[in-house]
Amino acid sequence: MRSRLEAVVGDHSIYTARRKEFDTGQKIPFRVSSVPLELSSSQTREVGTIGRDTASYLLAVDALYRTDERVRAILDTGKPEIFLTDDSRPSQYLSIRPDLIITPKGFSLCEIETSPFGLALAEVLNRGYRQEGFETLVGDNVLSEHVQAQTPIEGTIVYSTKTQSYAGQMTFLADEVFSGEGRNWQALHASDMRGETRPDIYRGFYLAESLTDPDVESLLHRQMTNGGVLLPSPTPHMEEKANLALIWDKRFEEYFKRELGEGAFNHLREVIPPTWVVGYEEFFAPGMPHGISTSVDLATLSQAKRAFVVKPSGFGTNTSWAEGVKFLHKQSAANASAILQGAAQDRSGLHVIQEFRPGVKVPMYYEKDGQQIPMQAKIRLTPYYSLAPGQEGTLVAIKATGCENTDFLHASSVSINTAVTGAEG
Repeated sequence: MRSRLEAVVGDHSIYTARRKEFDTGQKIPFRVSSVPLELSSSQTREVGTIGRDTASYLLAVDALYRTDERVRAILDTGKPEIFLTDDSRPSQYLSIRPDLIITPKGFSLCEIETSPFGLALAEVLNRGYRQEGFETLVGDNVLSEHVQAQTPIEGTIVYSTKTQSYAGQMTFLADEVFSGEGRNWQALHASDMRGETRPDIYRGFYLAESLTDPDVESLLHRQMTNGGVLLPSPTPHMEEKANLALIWDKRFEEYFKRELGEGAFNHLREVIPPTWVVGYEEFFAPGMPHGISTSVDLATLSQAKRAFVVKPSGFGTNTSWAEGVKFLHKQSAANASAILQGAAQDRSGLHVIQEFRPGVKVPMYYEKDGQQIPMQAKIRLTPYYSLAPGQEGTLVAIKATGCENTDFLHASSVSINTAVTGAEG
């Protein structure tokens, strides 16, 4: 299977290690399974339901942000003025990606991503396994047809110094997904875009990089003032982890029940772990756990009772790729207190706290020296759903990542990455 995936990748690269000690020297820098991950029929149906409900929810959050000053006050925290001056700026995203952990009680939706990182890998895996004769949840050309229907015929995928480890994935997307008959896309570093005035751009970088990267700042300023397509749109409120806390905020319960319907509202309350924004504890609908009154008080609980995760949510440089994520139940009381105090005192951006739901271990196998090596893996599914009008929640890509001995379930040299298939019924 490895040789098949290498052929799909071609002259592109999957990932360039940011540190030499993590460089595997392989074209496919992770463990490879000989088969896709197979979901049960109920799990397959749930992936579809999550797509529809998550897309509807994020669009409802967007509408609420534009009409409710309380939500704006939360989600505008830490944002530069350039992103706040145009209330009419539409939110345009080709896709959204919920991170789904398989737990003993079903899927746990711990985060929603809007960036393209991992999208190329999902397509590589899907193509490779389908070429080997496997059925997968996403058919041939689904992603390409979706992207090409929603983007101009030519443009540039732009990556940055922070995201250049994914440059090969960006060039793969440009050449193999965005381009096609009569279409011409390229992938370039932000520094190569100097002097461009009205390019059509798909951004392979985070908006927060405008705080630290002059090329990103200049590019965003030109694009937002001179025009031209910019996807995903420069609407950072859509990229907040705090969005998941809003469904648990008692002030907005009736709004979401009305907009989503009670069935979808209750479903999302099942799959999204209880989440609140630090500083807004009084609005957390279930009430603070174990009788505490503030987030800082979590440090006074035993490790077993503080099974929660702290995440930076605001407009900052440590909000991507699990940077800044802390598992409180794995910290000493002193460390937990310091983490929570820091979150409570930080005025530059938001922090969220989310109930931790452990992943269930699933048997997987990877190829090594002609052998099938077993691994008890915790699984993260990363499905990509359309946000195009009329196609909201349609599955356009999906992959699975299996890790052992960690709760950071991400692609790495010791993780298994594979396509996803589903049982019928």
